[in-house]
Amino acid sequence: MPRPPLVLAAIPTLLCTCVHRPDSGRDANPPDALAPKDATTPDSSGPDGGVRDARVEPGDSGALPNADGWWRSAVFYEVFVRSFKDSNGDGIGDLRGIIEKLDTLNDGNSTTSSDLGVDALWLMPIHPSPSYHGYDVTDYQAVNPQYGTLSDFDELIQEAHRRGIRIILDFVLNHSSSEHPWFVDARSSSTAAHRAFYSWSPVSRAGWQRPWDGAPVWHRTGTGWYYGLFWSGMPDLNLGNPSTEQAMTEAARFWLARGVDGFRVDAARYLFESADGRLYARPETHAFIQRLRRNLSDEYPAALFVAEAWADLEEIETYYGQGDEYQLAFQFDLSDAIKASVHDSVKANLNQSSAAFVTAFPDQGYGAPFLSNHDQPRVMRQLDGLAPRARLAAATLFAMPGTPFLYYGEELGMQGGPASRDEDKRTPMRWTSSGPSFGFSSASRTWYEVSTSTTSREATGVTFETQRSDPTSLWTLYRDLVALRHRTPALSGRLDLPTVTNAQRGIYAALRTFGDQRVLFVANLHFQPATAFSIDVPGAPNVLLEEGLDAAPTRADQLEFTGLAPQSFAFIELR
Repeated sequence: MPRPPLVLAAIPTLLCTCVHRPDSGRDANPPDALAPKDATTPDSSGPDGGVRDARVEPGDSGALPNADGWWRSAVFYEVFVRSFKDSNGDGIGDLRGIIEKLDTLNDGNSTTSSDLGVDALWLMPIHPSPSYHGYDVTDYQAVNPQYGTLSDFDELIQEAHRRGIRIILDFVLNHSSSEHPWFVDARSSSTAAHRAFYSWSPVSRAGWQRPWDGAPVWHRTGTGWYYGLFWSGMPDLNLGNPSTEQAMTEAARFWLARGVDGFRVDAARYLFESADGRLYARPETHAFIQRLRRNLSDEYPAALFVAEAWADLEEIETYYGQGDEYQLAFQFDLSDAIKASVHDSVKANLNQSSAAFVTAFPDQGYGAPFLSNHDQPRVMRQLDGLAPRARLAAATLFAMPGTPFLYYGEELGMQGGPASRDEDKRTPMRWTSSGPSFGFSSASRTWYEVSTSTTSREATGVTFETQRSDPTSLWTLYRDLVALRHRTPALSGRLDLPTVTNAQRGIYAALRTFGDQRVLFVANLHFQPATAFSIDVPGAPNVLLEEGLDAAPTRADQLEFTGLAPQSFAFIELR
């Protein structure tokens, strides 16, 4: 759908103890070993050297206006291509499947209400890879043949842009696949042409451990030990090597030339290591991203870079640099706070996270709040499958500062598979109310069933077909929240925490402001109804969207509420 002018956004905080683990099938006993990442390097020109011309000329991408800051008022939708829609009956989702379903995400017509209304997609890795998830790439300038062709990708960009949808790609800068031609060559000899594309040592380095579980990070081959943070199948790229940096810069340029609008950078805090074994948050990491953006900014000034950095608030703040690094960073702390407050029926987590944001970012920087992603159990599962909790969490997400990210199927209340495997967090999208895979594929078995020997089960009614026609469904609420954000500049503006008088345990209030527009979000996070309370904010109230208000609030010395139902909310414009 066409959207209103872009407006200012803000950024929250962080707190997750989880870690990005892109492959559930890591080595059980990985070996342990280095040339630091500033080693000099061979020429990368030969076959698969990384500095290559595009295989085909990009078609007309139908590029959207080159508006710097377009992401400030956007709503993103994360798509695992393998699980979204299968167009050819092989049980695997593909690019043409996304094209087929674009109109359900945004049909480009602002007068319709049959689409979700999101205006940006984040595609998880689309490149050739030996793994189902794609985070171990074997060619950074190609499309996974299971997903389609470069021509299919070009058509997807054109069709998305025609509808006002921008697309960013997962950019796996930190590591490649051990099957990438660069690494196959590098491990063949200590003098191989691509040896310096990776970090090597004649011995395993003592004291080097994976930060989240202490696992070894050095892995042995016949020609030495190589560094791979996540597992042996994902050797870390030596981005301090000029030829490696050039190769990855050219990979980014390749996709931007085809019309891509930016990148989500995987494992952003781990790009460089120090010689003493500090494996994250290195100064070189910031310098690298600054150079990458500088090298691309003349041609692609509106390109977006989103950091995936599972870290505390103090570290997250550094990834913005001086406006010359990432424009957005995922807010894991805020995600946890929303879910904890909704699940536990107390406001403390959300209050603390919001207050920390206001303190840490007085200039109202930018962030990327979300409820769940492909590395986590789905939010509906985390909220015990309870629809009132899911509705309140969704509304709270859209009340937070920054650019919200949704995970495909979240708008339906999908819970995912029954186990804790990564595959169970990435189950096929449910489109129709019948059929063996609920409209995802015409195949008798999907990739998920083949991979896990499990059939995903969801609650009755958890399909797009069922919910789109139900005015009380979770999908309908998400559609209304997306539309509210797009027509309400204040929801992309600054955050303040007003004083609540006679507040009960669950009452949370946030004031969003942009220019002269003020919107109050108030929620009762508790499982008991809230009785009369007041909030110290100016202006006459106009209710924009609500679930559970006893009556519209009235104006006295403060804004007076007669009550709010359990696990309910309201967005109120103050005029």
